[in-house]
Amino acid sequence: MTGGSKYFLILDDEESIRQSIAAYMEDDGYIVFQAGSGEQALDIVRNNPIDEAVVDIRLPGIDGNTFMIEARKILPDIKFVVHTGSADYRPPEAVKALGVTSKRVLIKPASDLNELRKALKAQYKDVKDVNHG
Repeated sequence: MTGGSKYFLILDDEESIRQSIAAYMEDDGYIVFQAGSGEQALDIVRNNPIDEAVVDIRLPGIDGNTFMIEARKILPDIKFVVHTGSADYRPPEAVKALGVTSKRVLIKPASDLNELRKALKAQYKDVKDVNHG
């Protein structure tokens, strides 16, 4: 990747999903962190400059929505994509305010991890449009 490596966090309570996404993102040049709970993910965010995160919603302890809201308070520029098994998930208003629209929600297991990367890259364009347009 140009401009140095990016830091990526996978928050999912299913280890096989974390491993699959981690391998894909590492191949794309990311430094990858994995968390099985929202609490563990917040610890990672507090101690590492995470750029992007893929977040499951239904988790033990704090849920993915709460994680995203709290993580943005720690790292104001972190970007999120939701990867959930809940086909009817719709981001609540507080999560939409973070840039997580229905376009940033993937139903798992994502059959094509390139869709995850596209969803992340699209957030950068959206943020640029909001901040400069």
